Amino acid sequence: MIIETVKIQEHGYLVNDIMSVPNEPSNRHYQLILDWINEGNLPEGRDVIEPDYVALRTGPEGYASTGDQLGMIAEGTQAAHVAEVKARFPKSNTGSITIGDVPQVLLDAAADKLFAEQLSDYTTAISRLARYIVADGREEVIESQATGERVFNEETLEMEDVVVDMVTVTAIEPVDATIIQLAYSDDVDADPTEEAIENPLITQDNIERVSAQAVVDATPQPVIDEYNS
Repeated sequence: MIIETVKIQEHGYLVNDIMSVPNEPSNRHYQLILDWINEGNLPEGRDVIEPDYVALRTGPEGYASTGDQLGMIAEGTQAAHVAEVKARFPKSNTGSITIGDVPQVLLDAAADKLFAEQLSDYTTAISRLARYIVADGREEVIESQATGERVFNEETLEMEDVVVDMVTVTAIEPVDATIIQLAYSDDVDADPTEEAIENPLITQDNIERVSAQAVVDATPQPVIDEYNS
């Protein structure tokens, strides 16, 4: 779905003036709204209806109840009360519709989603860059590790761990820098010729590493701090 507009409603959102989306994080269209916001877009706030003078005069802040007004008539204050209400809510107040603010909770939800996605992308990129370079290969790593057995050392008169050298990282030979492929000319009668090109494994490795580095370089510092913590 391509989102063009989002309008805040009382209990959800109106997308593209036709689709109602609930304010529910588990809803996939709600998640698309968050993505749309993270792309630099901003929803339109909810309509705020300002009542006209009739609604105001007859509302809770307007005329007193019939019973109260009967008491006012007896006291001689009813006319003044009516005049005061009319003055507070003149006929020039014809009502209006204004646009409210975008709820901060929605903007926070979009920011949280973007942060989580950036953290995931950064983690993946760091893992990709940590892999060996196929053009260089990888050296074998041998480490001394305890076997879990213990023996008595007659010189120190203490029990000591049995330690053996173990290969913890296997060696991988570098791939050939180039490969030979056949090249064909536009002349259908000509024989193909051989040409050396960069090994596709190296090419793909370089592309992936450049892409991963670009992600790392573009990652905001707060995301990096969260990763390091």
